[in-house]
Amino acid sequence: MTIKVSIVIVTYNRCSDLKECLTSIFNLKDELHEVIVVDSNSADGTKKLKDYFPIKYVSISERSMVHARNVGISVASGDVVAFLDDDVVVHRDWLKCITEPYSDNNVGGVGGRVIPYGKSDKFYIKMGKNEVGKVFNSGFVVGNFDFPLENIVEVDSFIGCNMSFRRGILLRMGGFDENYKGTSYRDETDTCMHLKRFGYKLMYHPKALVWHKFKGKQVGSEWLYWYVRNQTYFYFKNIFVQSKTSFPQFLHYTFFPPREYVLKSGVKIKMEPLSMLNVLRGLRDGYKTWREL
Repeated sequence: MTIKVSIVIVTYNRCSDLKECLTSIFNLKDELHEVIVVDSNSADGTKKLKDYFPIKYVSISERSMVHARNVGISVASGDVVAFLDDDVVVHRDWLKCITEPYSDNNVGGVGGRVIPYGKSDKFYIKMGKNEVGKVFNSGFVVGNFDFPLENIVEVDSFIGCNMSFRRGILLRMGGFDENYKGTSYRDETDTCMHLKRFGYKLMYHPKALVWHKFKGKQVGSEWLYWYVRNQTYFYFKNIFVQSKTSFPQFLHYTFFPPREYVLKSGVKIKMEPLSMLNVLRGLRDGYKTWREL
């Protein structure tokens, strides 16, 4: 049976990157079912791309990654919904590889490898052990989504710029949790954990490859707030309810993430007078959001 895939791309003011992304998608070796672009009211001419590519274009006013993903799910018609960032370029075999593990009915989601744009497929930066997509009791997640594994393996989580799920399961789950606000940090990991609680497997296919134009950036206290707030909400919702003794570990990794994780993320935090206050606010608000569920 052929798996029909709805490719959903959320975008905002990245017309040039999106054009390159779409070009790579329409150069895939395999036949496409549909490509959906959810545009958060861009002002850079993004809308004109629908005149050049056979896409389903949806414009929304709200700038929220999580909400936009859910809009994409609501208009999708495929068996599987695959999510790509607007600044990725896909390998020509990506579609074939991202659908391959779905031959197993117990597989609810498939994610793939992500390499920095311009690097060869031999590139990777190892973080910790040779583990991919591992979620620990502290709430800390080892990604390693650039790691060149040989085989398809089961994982706990995917990276948001290259992941897919069965559409029927997403609908049963109610889509992505829109309590992940601001940067939407951890929304994809939350969805993965939710799906696993439904009893489905998540598989990582190292040959479902994309190149990502992620650039290191300096961030301030507002970013720090959303990082801590969403991480705290994720921890209490998904881990604390199962392992209350893990709270000290959560605090440790929230305040002191492993050095190699910080280096690999490319994020440089600019400490400002409000930074520590925003960390504490993030802890409070993340916990409060969970308590109000």
